[in-house]
Amino acid sequence: MIDFDRVQAALEGLGANLDAAEAHGTLCALLLDNADLPTWLGHTLDDLPDASDVLAAERIGVLEELFTTTEEQFDSEDLAFEILLPDEDDDFSLCLLGLSHWCQGFLYGFGLNAAAVDDALDDDAREGLSDLLEISKLSHDEEANETAQQQFAEVVEHVRIVTLILREALNPLKPVSTLH
Repeated sequence: MIDFDRVQAALEGLGANLDAAEAHGTLCALLLDNADLPTWLGHTLDDLPDASDVLAAERIGVLEELFTTTEEQFDSEDLAFEILLPDEDDDFSLCLLGLSHWCQGFLYGFGLNAAAVDDALDDDAREGLSDLLEISKLSHDEEANETAQQQFAEVVEHVRIVTLILREALNPLKPVSTLH
């Protein structure tokens, strides 16, 4: 997976009003509807930079890499999808805030197409969306201890699985055919 801090720096350099976790959450939700890179960038950046700005082009390249990597992970049969969050070595409150922002971004992106996909969701998918809403309200002032960190890892895995369930509900993977 691409590095959180690298994406964060690219977004900050491009003047984005959201962090890397929220941007990735939005991206993942938009990919449920097979959105393209320009669509995601339109929801991530207020303005696209001038094409002649070399530094901005490098930063856009980081976002393109995140888009491509996430799309590949979604299409992977080995469930390799990862959520982009601050590094676990960062301050625990920053990790909690990142997960909350990721869920907020996902719910925003999902809401953009909710009317079109609502009929495709089963009860598990709807329950997963409800879970994401609750996780988006996480308190950020939790003390880091072994139990809290273990619970955090479990919640992150739950968010990852919910995302994959929603992806499968809306875009079933096609089985790879084998030649005999």
